[in-house]
Amino acid sequence: MATATTVLSVAGLMSPVVFPTPFAPVPAAAAAELPAQQFLVGARAALEAVAEDAIGAVEVQAAPVAPQQVSLEQGLVDPAQLSDTKLRYPFDQTMPLTDGFGYRTAPVAQFHDAQDIAAANGTPIRIIGDGVVVEAGWANDGCGFSLKVQHLVDGQNVTSRYCHMEDGSHTYQVGDRVSSGDEAGRVGNTGMSFGSHLHLALRLNGEPIDPLPFIEANAQ
Repeated sequence: MATATTVLSVAGLMSPVVFPTPFAPVPAAAAAELPAQQFLVGARAALEAVAEDAIGAVEVQAAPVAPQQVSLEQGLVDPAQLSDTKLRYPFDQTMPLTDGFGYRTAPVAQFHDAQDIAAANGTPIRIIGDGVVVEAGWANDGCGFSLKVQHLVDGQNVTSRYCHMEDGSHTYQVGDRVSSGDEAGRVGNTGMSFGSHLHLALRLNGEPIDPLPFIEANAQ
């Protein structure tokens, strides 16, 4: 696997850090080693070949009772309040890519506005850049326990959304300031999800974009 070396400055010290690259699927042999909970069992076995999540594909059921419910109409902050940030990969190591960004035909024909990344239940998810929390908690569109962060990237208004996380795996509130690499939560299987994974959705000026190429183009 190719790697890239980035120099980070912490408390005045310079230290080389190696980040995984490229942003590409892990070979099938590596993906096969993932825990069994990432794949469907029993009655869902017939769906093994379809997408791991179905946000927008089926009628959304009511989310479990939770201390905080988010509204998808939650407003963003004035970008002038944000500092420009570079971006990073949402995990500490490269993970297998599953359902990609774009149009798909299974389980129904629809546009998939995110990149799904397979990982074991409980794996820490990293916030991809500095920003401010604009959604936190249970979402009402199938995203499950989630987090949405607004960023300023090269002067552009960007949001990153982390779906299907483990219930209660973060305690963020709307308005909290976050930094690149902070833990967004942990991989789970909440909401409209058929296996443990991260549904990572990015929007640029309100429009869905393919997450990983954009992250790579604006990486630290």
